[in-house]
Amino acid sequence: MNQGQFLEETIRSVLLQGYPDLEYMVLDAGSTDDSVAIIRRYGAWLAHWTSEPDKGQSDAINKGWRRATGEILAYINSDDTYCPDALRLVAEAFARDPELGLMYGRCHVIDQRSAVLRERRVRAATLADVLRWSPSIPQPTMFVRRAALETVGPLRTDLHYTMDYELTLRIGLKYKWQFLPVVLANMRDHPAAKTAVDPLRHVEEGIGVAEQFFNQTLPANLAGLKNQTLAALFIRRARVLARLGRGAEARKVIARAVELCPDPTIRRPAAAVWAMSWFGSSAIDSLRRVKRNCLRIFTRGRS
Repeated sequence: MNQGQFLEETIRSVLLQGYPDLEYMVLDAGSTDDSVAIIRRYGAWLAHWTSEPDKGQSDAINKGWRRATGEILAYINSDDTYCPDALRLVAEAFARDPELGLMYGRCHVIDQRSAVLRERRVRAATLADVLRWSPSIPQPTMFVRRAALETVGPLRTDLHYTMDYELTLRIGLKYKWQFLPVVLANMRDHPAAKTAVDPLRHVEEGIGVAEQFFNQTLPANLAGLKNQTLAALFIRRARVLARLGRGAEARKVIARAVELCPDPTIRRPAAAVWAMSWFGSSAIDSLRRVKRNCLRIFTRGRS
């Protein structure tokens, strides 16, 4: 909602795919900026569009998926974009393996001007890997087979940040998934992004999703990952707290994470966040700016 400054680029990234069997819908939650004017401009190429209040992002996506008739389903936020040829590559991969329930790929992180900041680290993963990394699948690169969605059910409307993560866990219990080693999409990093506005709520919702996932009968190899999964999520929560200048709280969360899982895979990031928790939010922001600038210089040097 109210992402008009990015919306046209998003729409064009979908329509210019040149994919012959595209069914593209735009569901706007009643934006008050120029979003509706932009949507109308491309209305002739859309299968359906609306601009009206909804019950949240998950509710809107579920409505669109129910209306859709295609075999492969996806959603893209109004500030993200697809890379050229992404839809063809995904469709061909699904066609090669009828047992696939979900597919995802590599992802660039871009800034407000669409310049590439970095590549988000992602690789081939099993469900167990996703639980350990918590999470690892970039949402704009995620595509789902309709049959899988009909089996496991739609997005949970009570979730506002991690509905895609929760859906991957349900699909992963019943279906194969595949990593496509191609950059399929661009995820935009900007101050008004939902996850940037309230990062703590984002990670806390993810912890709740993981706790609910493990509160069921699971195969032994997955059930045994509970402590490692929660510890990794606690480290993410501590990192957010440290960035918010809440160092003492961060250190308590770190101690809880290491107590849950004293494995080196937890101790190493725990030590880094522990050090971060003493710097304070202003120092951390300065370090992050230096890191981003170094990444830009490195990118230019390679090109």
